[in-house]
Amino acid sequence: MPTDGEPVAREREFPGFVALSMRITGRTEGELRATGRVRLYHQATLARVGRPGVERFLAALAAAGGDPDGITDADAREVARGIGSLWREGAWGTGCAP
Repeated sequence: MPTDGEPVAREREFPGFVALSMRITGRTEGELRATGRVRLYHQATLARVGRPGVERFLAALAAAGGDPDGITDADAREVARGIGSLWREGAWGTGCAP
């Protein structure tokens, strides 16, 4: 049985990561959260590129008007590809478009 507040907290974990994952994958928040992998993929992204890499990615995404396809920075595009790959294949990869 979940502890007090746990279900609500998990449903709202990492809202920024979920929002950008929605942009990258085209999936809904409900679809992403239903996988139970939000925390895992958030941690995997931080482990792979670090906070500075995530900040650069977010800046590039903002410069592209929030459209992952509009990112021109090669490193930031790799982050988008990696996050997309996590959600599609369960592993960080760069062989697919964001």
